[in-house]
Amino acid sequence: MTSPSTPSTPSPPPASPGAGRGRRSRAAASISVSPSTRHLATSLPTGTMTFSAVGALPVGRVDTHHLLVLAEDVTADEVEALALSQDLQSGWVGASRLQLLPGAELQGPWHLDGELRTLLGLPRWAAQVMMLECEPTRTGPLPPALKGIDPVSDAFPLAQPAGPELIALTRLRAIARRLAGALRLAGDPEVRGGAPRTVLIAPDPEMSTSLTVYAPVWIAPDASADLVGSVAPGAHVRMDAAQLFGAGGLEAVGQEALERLVAEIGEDVLDEAWRRAERQRREAGEREDRALALGEPIEEMRDGYSVVADVDPDNAGRGTIEVRVLGTEDMPLAVRGEAWASGGVVAYGIVWHPVDPADARNETISRVGRRARSAARVRIEQIARTLAGAARGVAVDDDGFLVALE
Repeated sequence: MTSPSTPSTPSPPPASPGAGRGRRSRAAASISVSPSTRHLATSLPTGTMTFSAVGALPVGRVDTHHLLVLAEDVTADEVEALALSQDLQSGWVGASRLQLLPGAELQGPWHLDGELRTLLGLPRWAAQVMMLECEPTRTGPLPPALKGIDPVSDAFPLAQPAGPELIALTRLRAIARRLAGALRLAGDPEVRGGAPRTVLIAPDPEMSTSLTVYAPVWIAPDASADLVGSVAPGAHVRMDAAQLFGAGGLEAVGQEALERLVAEIGEDVLDEAWRRAERQRREAGEREDRALALGEPIEEMRDGYSVVADVDPDNAGRGTIEVRVLGTEDMPLAVRGEAWASGGVVAYGIVWHPVDPADARNETISRVGRRARSAARVRIEQIARTLAGAARGVAVDDDGFLVALE
């Protein structure tokens, strides 16, 4: 791995705005809004950053368009900042028109009164909506085996969204989760040819626990264990690559998958790849043997390591936390603007391993599971704050949004 450079400490992200309906402290956007795009939003007062659409809500279109539902305290810069962190081509393209990607834009928002809220079947906290303007693109029906797994997919049993519509819905769900909002989907009708079926989805802001710190500084394993241990007692390094990342190369491919791979790329290509890997492994062994014979120190090169700690040393039922440290050139759009992100960076991925693995990504879990997840989330934020400070980095959540660590 090429070691990234160590520049001066980047400016910390701005503090999170006040928490809204159930929003966590890290749920608010923490990236600046582009001045070059803000001036196009002529309906946005620059003083308060509250906003309203030009004209009345087109009630006749709401049942055929997807809506982003927001609470009263959500501001224009939050919505735009999250969109900007998802796509370089996002931003205001006209009055009350926020482009998410080419071919998909949010219009509005429109503020709701009690009558409109009731008409749309929205919860009491809903105060404003934005409408997705995007040409529907649909493929085949939802396979029976996938029913009940993803509520967005379940909303379209007859024909699944694809293309720009699918990308837009995926991004809107991430925005709704971050801002503790909801999606009102114009789902498939009960019977083909009928009226669209309204489906309300409110992603749980508490479900996402993982954070990744991207930084220019590589922290040695023992130092990482000390840093993590300062907030998570008992943290220790786990260097066994097999335990860390599982089998590698062709060893990680099952027999059936290997046969398919041979059929796709050819046996000669696969053999050459295997011979090249074996040659590199043999050369590394020869270098180590020469160093031993000469009495020279052997510098061990690793692509990554892991630090593991219990969420709560006194309660094993709350699971464990793993910090996976790797060098990478892949990073979310929100990180690429950092001065130190032009080359390779270090990713410190901090994940929760619950006793029941399903609790890690399930919105419907037991009360005991929720308590364990809440404790893990607090611990992960403490670890991320410590590592980001030591490595001079920034943290992002599962959706690639920057997180303000207070």
